[in-house]
Amino acid sequence: MSMPSATPMTILPNRGTAKVKSVLSGDTVVLLGRAAGEGRKAPEVTFTFERVTAPRMASKANDNVDDPGAFSSREWLRNLCVGKTVTFETRKQGATAGDRVYGLLFMPDPSDKTNTWNLSVESVRRGFCTPKVLGGDVEDISNDDGGDSVEDYEKALQAAYKEAQASRAGVHAEKPLVRKIMNAGDEFEAMTLVEKSKRLCTNGSVTCVIEYVFDGSRFRCIVTDPELESAGLLYG
Repeated sequence: MSMPSATPMTILPNRGTAKVKSVLSGDTVVLLGRAAGEGRKAPEVTFTFERVTAPRMASKANDNVDDPGAFSSREWLRNLCVGKTVTFETRKQGATAGDRVYGLLFMPDPSDKTNTWNLSVESVRRGFCTPKVLGGDVEDISNDDGGDSVEDYEKALQAAYKEAQASRAGVHAEKPLVRKIMNAGDEFEAMTLVEKSKRLCTNGSVTCVIEYVFDGSRFRCIVTDPELESAGLLYG
């Protein structure tokens, strides 16, 4: 009996452009490619910054509690690049990378379009990520395709890390933000949220973050309105 073949893994070129569909954490995004034809689904790739790490977002694996600064890290990256086209450089993918691609993402500096941001370095500079290697010697290995050497990239990360520490930015602050997520279960009632929002929130509107879009009419959201949070409610 023949078994159905698994969906082939999407392999990215060394360099290219793609649109950011969603941001999973401060160091990982989902890139959306072009569909192969009309009616075909566009390929998606989970893309993680090379040589840096961001605080873990709240999940069942860590008792629904953020690592310090995780939400701020993810939100900075989400507000910056979701829905926009970025340039990528791949550093590791395929069998050695598991179900994702590791590399670098670039986009124009929002305040000066003539400059280009390396998003890994900029996130470290703002204290939203940290280098996986802190200090020490870095071997000088150049990309086969003529890209920046690992040494140059690592030096930029270390310089950005020192800036973040000096300014006590992001995770280096005295008390980074830590959230505890409460999932709305079977007891969730939409009208309860509506009534509380009318009573507690400005003009009856609720501030939230769209976490995931399932289709044109269904999505998952995180309520971040401080009035509802102070009332002990957090719907998702």
